[in-house]
Amino acid sequence: MQVYSKATIQFLKICKAKAKIILNDEMRLDYSRNRIKWKNYTLPLNFVVFEDEKSLGFFNHHLYQIGFNKRLLLLKDENILANVIRHELAHLETFLLYSGSVDDHGAEYREVCKSHNWNDEVYSSKIILEDKLPSLTECYKSHDKLKEKVKKLLSLSHSDNIHESHLATAKANELLLKFNLSHADLDEDETFLLKVMEGKRMNAKAKAIYEILTTFNVQPVFNHAKGYYYLEVIGARANVELADYVTSYLDKELDYLWELAKKENSKLKGMTAKNSFFRGVAIGYKEQITHVQQESFSTTDLIVLKKDLKVRVENVYSRLSYTTASRVKNHSLSSQIGKEMGKNLKIKKSLKNSKIIKLLR
Repeated sequence: MQVYSKATIQFLKICKAKAKIILNDEMRLDYSRNRIKWKNYTLPLNFVVFEDEKSLGFFNHHLYQIGFNKRLLLLKDENILANVIRHELAHLETFLLYSGSVDDHGAEYREVCKSHNWNDEVYSSKIILEDKLPSLTECYKSHDKLKEKVKKLLSLSHSDNIHESHLATAKANELLLKFNLSHADLDEDETFLLKVMEGKRMNAKAKAIYEILTTFNVQPVFNHAKGYYYLEVIGARANVELADYVTSYLDKELDYLWELAKKENSKLKGMTAKNSFFRGVAIGYKEQITHVQQESFSTTDLIVLKKDLKVRVENVYSRLSYTTASRVKNHSLSSQIGKEMGKNLKIKKSLKNSKIIKLLR
């Protein structure tokens, strides 16, 4: 799950600056304006921060994307951070040379590292960092303690004792700089992005899931990579985690409802009927939720929710385009049956998500 906040944005600026030095000076590759020159081409290269207890970094060759674990944000050792960056950049170069036809940490990968005079701390598939980095839970605790400490220092900065005020202000600013925080970060809610679904070709079921997810106070986004599409969701942590569960649930439930509808009506046959049914379910479910929202929430409450989500989306995608639906063949009976089923569709709670499911109903 990717994380977006002022702190992570500042951290990525540091990572990009280090990556540019490594690419230009050590790897002899030109990197500027988020693009890297390779032979006669320029390729995009972007960086993100993610949450995970297992890995400290990744390289996604489909998106030319390098990710850094949020735990690295609190790392004090610049040499270790630089080696993590080198490790992922080596994956990038290996992919450019061999197009993914070799093992992730095989002989070819090691040769790439050796060609830049990088030692075992870089090319080992198990970079020895776990004893130097806090766990994700410890990371949150440390981050919360840090913010509380800075807040206390800032409150002391208003002391009538001039000496005490100056010392507190200086110490607070020192901590803010050291951990890449700003004053706004002290009360900031993080925004999260998670890939919840992918496939080779976009289909009506995926689009129906997209429409239903919009009722869970997240922004679903379709993206495309070479040879496949994927569906992401953006929002607050609890809503994104819920949307992930809802997607998995609907992926099976929509197929089950279609089979049920066919048993009850023999006229429902073919892809046109199936696609119309899925679209109908989405329309019916959204009508159900819209009705419940109007009864349970004030217009002001709904506007506040929409504004909060809009800000979160802009944290991730400053420019997000929306397309209108193209004309499709419609099976009116199948669509109507799907719509009625959608009006009665209930998302069953899982044990894992039972505490965070907050449907707008």
